[in-house]
Amino acid sequence: MTMTTNIPNSADTVPIGRKIAAYLGDCINNWLAAWIARQEREAARKVLLSFSDRQLRDIGIFRSQVEYILNNPQKRD
Repeated sequence: MTMTTNIPNSADTVPIGRKIAAYLGDCINNWLAAWIARQEREAARKVLLSFSDRQLRDIGIFRSQVEYILNNPQKRD
């Protein structure tokens, strides 16, 4: 004979340890994503600053805009 229960899988039934583990996992994931994004921006900065003024002009930016563009990619025209 098997017994079944109809307990919903809500936040109230999740053990506190699992909640803490999920929170810590999210924190680590967010930190890692931010670190990777920073590494990518630093690599792009290095490459862009190694270009000559003419090469930068060819892609439509000036040397003075490199930092702004890397820090505000969504505001680029």
